[in-house]
Amino acid sequence: MSFIPKDTNDKRLAGKTFVYTVKIQAIKQKNLPELNDEFAKELGEFTSLEQVRQQIRNNMEAERKHTAEREAKDKLVAELVKRNEFEVPESLNRAPDRSAAGNAVIRALAAQGMKMEDLKKMDLPRLRAGQHDQAVQDVKSSLLLERIAELEKIETGEDEVNHEIEALAQQAKQTPDAIRARLTQDGGLDRIRNRIRSEKTLDFLYRQSA
Repeated sequence: MSFIPKDTNDKRLAGKTFVYTVKIQAIKQKNLPELNDEFAKELGEFTSLEQVRQQIRNNMEAERKHTAEREAKDKLVAELVKRNEFEVPESLNRAPDRSAAGNAVIRALAAQGMKMEDLKKMDLPRLRAGQHDQAVQDVKSSLLLERIAELEKIETGEDEVNHEIEALAQQAKQTPDAIRARLTQDGGLDRIRNRIRSEKTLDFLYRQSA
């Protein structure tokens, strides 16, 4: 039984009482499997439950180390930029670039479901300024890593590029040749080479600081 309040928007239903009849078709119960060696074998290349538990522990430890390493590298880059202050190219300081950086964030927030009235309440000039500051830091770190790569003769091998292309091909369910052709056309291959080189340079600095 359900009573509709008198102040409901639909005046045809206001103040009325309705009786519903429900027919239960089925009652289901979820039965969890017993945690034993037989269950472990069903998961794949495991022969015992202890192997499954050990794999989970290994994965958690690897994730913890990866997170700690990523944080350490971020701090390393920040310190590198701090100790090597210099002016970035003038083109990055132009107003259109600052506006584009802020607008990109606004579009991203809107895409995530933020309402227009909430966007209007935000300190947009400060938001744009913050994005511009981050862009400047990113350019500085990129230039510094590039210079260190030159000094240390760190290069990107074609096998590393091919490995990246094969991974992209699997994700996109396309052939490596198709991915390579598209990347060659839009300059993506150079971006991949530069990214791999930067990552290798950062790994080099991380090992040196360890």
